[in-house]
Amino acid sequence: MKALAILKYGGPEQLQIVETALPKPGRSDVLIRVHAAGVNPVDYKIRNGSLKWLTGSKFPKILGGDVAGIVEQAGKNSVYKPGDKVFAMLGFRGGAYAEFVVVKEAWLCHMPDVINMEDAAATPLASLTALQGLRKGGEINPDDKVLINGASGGVGSFAVQIAKAMGAHVTGVCSTKNIEFVQELGADEVIDYTTDDFTKTDQKYQKVYDAVAKSSFGKCKKILDSGGIYITTIPGAGIMLQKSFNFLRDKKAASVMAKPLGTDLTFIADLMKKGLVRAYVEKAFSLEQGAEAHKMIETERVRGKIIMKIIP
Repeated sequence: MKALAILKYGGPEQLQIVETALPKPGRSDVLIRVHAAGVNPVDYKIRNGSLKWLTGSKFPKILGGDVAGIVEQAGKNSVYKPGDKVFAMLGFRGGAYAEFVVVKEAWLCHMPDVINMEDAAATPLASLTALQGLRKGGEINPDDKVLINGASGGVGSFAVQIAKAMGAHVTGVCSTKNIEFVQELGADEVIDYTTDDFTKTDQKYQKVYDAVAKSSFGKCKKILDSGGIYITTIPGAGIMLQKSFNFLRDKKAASVMAKPLGTDLTFIADLMKKGLVRAYVEKAFSLEQGAEAHKMIETERVRGKIIMKIIP
């Protein structure tokens, strides 16, 4: 099968089209014919070696943690049948930048009829990061005040919509050019970080979700309400230290590293069916344009998501 892989760590030029063997599904796996794959910031961090302590030194590596496609083969007792439209998050092992991929059945979800393959490919990793992050410190209660930093990005755009669907009063933080987009997502208020520092507002929030990991607990704790929680998407040393002191404080610090869970993705799919959540794809690339896709995602200025179309 054809795949887009790296043979060593480095820049976008390391992405190469290769021919590789068709993956073989295990007893609890499903073989998927890939139609589209999501492109995420974690992909370029794996490609450039920033996460090699986690991803190791075995090559070639086929990247891609988001997949949407058609079931090609499933176990006799599987709830999935050949021809089913499905989508899933794959985790750090990747594999979505290819014509076929093997996915654990527990990670899969049937695609809702209201979305296409491109939107489905843009959804899993970002929406699960948003959902699982927003659940840190307990479920959102109606009328809770939630602030999303990086509200126009992949994770942030889902976080705004999910928080609104849960009944929260949502404040989005973004640049001037994305204000209208974030308002369209459903944000009740928008703060333009190019003119205002959101950490200096007089407003208090039950949750501050730093979807781009550009701030810190130290800066945000003053805008947290009593019992509030700051959540970041990068589990660095600083946030780990802050988390170790949570038992001493009323205001908490947390980080999120999304886990592939079909049950959580089913929750997202139900919100999509109700028209409460949708994916926003800024641009689609082919596998052959993988280097351009990585250059774009590396700018960290993508509105919503970008994807690769394996089957046009």
